Amino acid sequence: MPQFDEVFPRIACDLGDCQFVFIEYPKGAHVTNLFKTRLDKAFAAFGLRATDYCVILPFLSTHRFVAAIGQCDIVLDSVGWSGCNSTLESLHHDLPIVTMTGPLMRGRHSTAILKMMRVEETITYTIDAYVSTATRLGRDMAWRVAIKNKVSAGKHRIYRDSSCIDALQEFLFRVVRQETSKQLIDLA
Repeated sequence: MPQFDEVFPRIACDLGDCQFVFIEYPKGAHVTNLFKTRLDKAFAAFGLRATDYCVILPFLSTHRFVAAIGQCDIVLDSVGWSGCNSTLESLHHDLPIVTMTGPLMRGRHSTAILKMMRVEETITYTIDAYVSTATRLGRDMAWRVAIKNKVSAGKHRIYRDSSCIDALQEFLFRVVRQETSKQLIDLA
């Protein structure tokens, strides 16, 4: 979202040598070009050039995306609109994920995933905390490795969580029991 464009140059100012990787919009260059223009303006406001820090890859198949994300050190979840799929696809590589919890469900997917894994150190609630968490992960190799280890140790809770299946099963059994009871009463 445009209101969060400052996040990237703020992180770049704090870290210096870093790179942000984006994926182009698959349904036309116009949207990608608008995004590039926004990045140019945001970085220029901090006296930086977006082209020194940002790479926009072509749209990738899932297999290639997972391979590309594996080359990253950190995943920055989209602020305001959670990158749920990107978060899930990054788990293969045990990458630290920085997220900012939003007021709507669409901004809470990565938060929920991290909470299920018991990796809450990188869940943030403000832009300042988001920037400082990303910066700390970029600078503090020991902390980044510790978070990677927690992701590795906790991701099984995502992959093997059957609570939603169990809840659906219980719901379906309850509906069938209620309907069966109703039919028996109607027959009487």
